[in-house]
Amino acid sequence: MATPNPTTELPFDVNNTLGALLVGGLIAAVFWGVTSAQTFVYFQRSANDRISLKIFVAFLWVLDTLDACLTSHILYYYLILNFMNPVAIAAPVWSVLIHVAITSLTDVLIRGMFARRVWQLSGHSVVLTAITTAISLTDLICGLIITVKAFKLSSFVQLNTISTLLYINFAAGFTGDLFVAIVLCWYLFKSKTGFQRTDTLVKTLVSYIITTGLLTAVDASLGMIFYIVMPNNFIFIAFYFNLAKMYINSYLALLNAREALREKSEGVVSIHLSRLSERPFDTDFATSAHSRSVRTPSDKHAPDHLAIAVETTVDQKSDANYQDFRVL
Repeated sequence: MATPNPTTELPFDVNNTLGALLVGGLIAAVFWGVTSAQTFVYFQRSANDRISLKIFVAFLWVLDTLDACLTSHILYYYLILNFMNPVAIAAPVWSVLIHVAITSLTDVLIRGMFARRVWQLSGHSVVLTAITTAISLTDLICGLIITVKAFKLSSFVQLNTISTLLYINFAAGFTGDLFVAIVLCWYLFKSKTGFQRTDTLVKTLVSYIITTGLLTAVDASLGMIFYIVMPNNFIFIAFYFNLAKMYINSYLALLNAREALREKSEGVVSIHLSRLSERPFDTDFATSAHSRSVRTPSDKHAPDHLAIAVETTVDQKSDANYQDFRVL
């Protein structure tokens, strides 16, 4: 006799509803652990950072911890307290709605820091900075409006009444990340100096920006696509769980990579054969470790004071805007 499966009696597919929430929540828990580790590393290395930046990083960790608590409440509410209650599962719990506001706030804070980089690297371009700020504020405003209006909804099906706001919210996140990544990469490429180490560092920064910006943009776009295609399940919520955490970790990764990046930006050292010196050999030997006497025993008429001096010089070149970006 086959054992009855209670989940078959539910009026929804457990895999793309509760299963999607579980997978998204587990990934979010991993991201919170990474955020905590990166925050710990930052405070170990941030002795020379301004106090405002330290407070900002601490606030980001508090926001991410609050977000992790909300995610845990969502999972417990749907998976434990109301596992066999279709009516409760069909309605958005308060922690889901607050999660939207926290995500929007986190996004605008992180993107605001990158807008500051756009302002500095672009030579104080009002247009580019205004576009970045406008996109970020659109994301925040839509997120807050969604949170307020969603408290009046009795089921997830009624999200279609505010679907336009959801589309704008996802689209603003995707567009903002893509725009910031393009602008920063463009100005970083323009800041190349011709020196190998400096140019290598620029390429490293560009790869960081592209990688982190691409991850958040892909997550936002997938959330929007799944909501458009399948608005009646929870797959899009699983992607939304991790959006804020990707923003925070991408920013902390750049902060924690500064020490390694500074080492790459050191001056390029080059060795030159400089000149024929007419200083006496004995004096040259005593005073310079870079000089070597050149004489042949058969040349009895060669002067005792002929020597070749080898000098080491350091070529350095820096860009003011580039240096400023390097010390986020």
